[in-house]
Amino acid sequence: MSQGLLSIARAGVAWALLTAALAVALALPGSTQPLEPPAAPVAPVASTAVSRPLGDPAGPPRSGAELDRVTERLASRMRCPVCQGLSIAASRSISALNMRHEVRELLAAGYSEEQVLDYFEQAYGEFIRLVPKPRGFNLVVWVLPVALLALGGALIARLTRSRSVRSASAADPALADYRERVRKETSD
Repeated sequence: MSQGLLSIARAGVAWALLTAALAVALALPGSTQPLEPPAAPVAPVASTAVSRPLGDPAGPPRSGAELDRVTERLASRMRCPVCQGLSIAASRSISALNMRHEVRELLAAGYSEEQVLDYFEQAYGEFIRLVPKPRGFNLVVWVLPVALLALGGALIARLTRSRSVRSASAADPALADYRERVRKETSD
């Protein structure tokens, strides 16, 4: 009987050590970090803008500082599919680098920011947007905080007003005399 208990105890210790080793491995700094960018620049994808289901470009082609500025602004609005908590502008994963390059290429070809966002949304779903569109169920995300803030403000105003009315009525001498008379009449 003691051999059975000993083997169960050993199995429990083995599972505990295995769990601890797994926890330590997952907690290592390099295991949760996005992939490092490649040493060489990412090779451009050959003429991808031509074969895209985006339609015609909505604007003129961009270049130079304007292209850099618009690319950075748009990349900061798109979620990295690998890192999930970061925008593709902040992520250093290879996927994010490739997506940034593709965004830059599309903007340089003259596609608008909304066309580029719609293209990536077709590929990845609405998840790709860091800020959801205010429509459908997403409208709750936009309306609920404002509604809760207004409700909280109204509640605070009501509580403050009722307390000030109570404190004012308690300090009123005419009411104090009236209360005293009511107390005397009801106690008899």
